[in-house]
Amino acid sequence: MKRFAAYDPPEYLEWQATAEALGRYRATITENVERAEIVGTLDGAALLALYEGLVRNRLHDIMLKRWVKSGVISKAWLGTGEEASTIGPVHALERSGTERDLVSPMIRNAGACHEMGMPVADMLRGYLGTEDSPSGGRDGHVGDLRYGVLAPISHLADMVPVAAGVALALRQAGSKRLVLSWVGDGSTKTTGFHEGLNFAAVQRLPAIFIIQNNQVALGTRLDQHGA
Repeated sequence: MKRFAAYDPPEYLEWQATAEALGRYRATITENVERAEIVGTLDGAALLALYEGLVRNRLHDIMLKRWVKSGVISKAWLGTGEEASTIGPVHALERSGTERDLVSPMIRNAGACHEMGMPVADMLRGYLGTEDSPSGGRDGHVGDLRYGVLAPISHLADMVPVAAGVALALRQAGSKRLVLSWVGDGSTKTTGFHEGLNFAAVQRLPAIFIIQNNQVALGTRLDQHGA
């Protein structure tokens, strides 16, 4: 396979697949009948589109990581290794036309932006704070309502009540659109998460919330912040 130095960080060059990890991954599909049926409906084009989304997400993160290391930007929030929890759900949405669904990504979900149609260049401009970025250089949070992407709030889980409110507005407008959002395991300890989720459940709102449990809240392990 031809190597491209620009896209091959040193830590990836010696990477080898782990048979045990691959076995556990395959088991998550075969052990759940409903999930297996859904996966079975995906044709070659759909599978390729998912793979392209995963690669696009990884390349986006690689660029940000290099910018941090070279001092172009001071920090970046990456979703490396967690891309599937973003790309897969977004591909199940309506992503075009007037009935386009909406997404409310958090710090690990940049892939939701480009899979909803946002140009990756616009996302990178958001990090650079340039005048031609979606926010006009006024905000480092990436989003663009033209593509159904709500720009996130940096406070943990505070997009949960926002997403619930947007879902309520959609229903009141008679729309069939829905809102998809994510939170990390750390976010589940906040009042915003519980209040927003409870409101969405009580009102039966067209909203989906994914708990992206990567076993750590920034630097705090799950066993240290949850019981």
